[in-house]
Amino acid sequence: MPKTYIALDLETTGLEPGRDAIIEIGAVRFHVDGSVERFQTFVNPGRPIPPFITKLTGICDADVAGAPSPRQAAEQVAQFVKRDPVVGHNVGFDLAFLRRQRVLRANPGIDTFELAGILVPHASRYSLANLVEELGLDLPEQTHRALDDAELTRELFLALLGRAMQLPLDTLQELVRQGRRVSWGATYFFEDALHERRREGFQGAIGAQLAARRGDDAAGPLFVRESPPEPLQGRREPRPVDIEALTALLAPDGPIAEATPAYEYRSQQVEMMQAVAEAFNEGRHLLVEAGTGTGKSLAYLLPAIEWAVQNGQRVVISTNTINLQEQLAGKDIPQLMEALYPFRWQVMKGRGHYLCRRQFEAFRRRGPRSVEEARMLAKILIWLPNTLDGDGDELFLPTSEERQMWHDLSAGSEACEPERCRYFYEGTCFFYRARALAEAAHLLIVNHALLMADAVTQNRVLPNYELLIV
Repeated sequence: MPKTYIALDLETTGLEPGRDAIIEIGAVRFHVDGSVERFQTFVNPGRPIPPFITKLTGICDADVAGAPSPRQAAEQVAQFVKRDPVVGHNVGFDLAFLRRQRVLRANPGIDTFELAGILVPHASRYSLANLVEELGLDLPEQTHRALDDAELTRELFLALLGRAMQLPLDTLQELVRQGRRVSWGATYFFEDALHERRREGFQGAIGAQLAARRGDDAAGPLFVRESPPEPLQGRREPRPVDIEALTALLAPDGPIAEATPAYEYRSQQVEMMQAVAEAFNEGRHLLVEAGTGTGKSLAYLLPAIEWAVQNGQRVVISTNTINLQEQLAGKDIPQLMEALYPFRWQVMKGRGHYLCRRQFEAFRRRGPRSVEEARMLAKILIWLPNTLDGDGDELFLPTSEERQMWHDLSAGSEACEPERCRYFYEGTCFFYRARALAEAAHLLIVNHALLMADAVTQNRVLPNYELLIV
């Protein structure tokens, strides 16, 4: 079981191993207990260094003039690395250059980019510097130098190992067992995590990330089995909303201003809100053109919430972009919940967004047949106990192959058969639970694609609704 690792980074003249050349190698031998040994050398590429590479790295032709050749430098680093696993951020890039020099061909490669995609599923970006910053690690003043980036890679690796060591014991055991089936490089990492694991829970890592995106707390498993609220029951004769009362909410010293530190009174926003409220009251269509900075979301959310809660009638809000959907769900609606009163809302997505638990269990029993499947299994296995919604958008799936695997495991797959599924009958199917929550929601947030799919299927996708904001 490996206890020693080599964090490795190269600086090169370009991105193509068959065409470009190494100009610097940095490596750090380290142990889980913290001891460190370092290696660094410039490399003479036998050609001028491109100006943009010099600008990026600070390495110029004079620095490499008397340095070892690529072959000599590769042999030196091979003597330093020996047979230990090589850790790198996109490690395949570094190993591809060195293996062209016929070294490190048998060393396992452990990719911190891959591990971060499993253990940090909601990073804003997955560059080395960004991950180090998001995890609260020290970022040196200089990056894009081989030894500095190797040190950063070591720090990132140890932080990820700390997260993995908090996984449940049975999860770690399964990751190791399944990874060994296909000789997955990350298996070495999970073997060490299994060996070093402390007797702690894991909810503080991925669970906290998912909860932070929803604005709730992560004090235990996030998927709850309690029954959804009862579906909305609309009033037989709807009552009009009080437009004067809504206008008072938007006053400079009103409840919205108190609950929203950056609130700014806008007369155009008030006018739009009043127009939307009148359209609700009079049962007519409304077309609004409003410029950037009007505060359109708040202008239609306020009367929509008031109407839905007062009359028990669902209001569907359809957005064109994911960014607006996330703004509504992650910012605007929670702020209004704080300023107003409790109401129910739900984001509803297409079937392909939700994991089919029955399909995943079949995949898990069958086991991975490739490294790509092992990676996908690990992502879902670690995420599943911590998700409330079963929404694949919570996972980091950067490749088309991973997205296709997700589709095959989702409720949108033809293999998803609710009538044969125990999760459907238990009420723990992610898609049908989302549907039940949508039935009980005052506000239902969807995108245009789902709205059109509902229209094409004659209202078989969304719960019944009469009020729509697009």
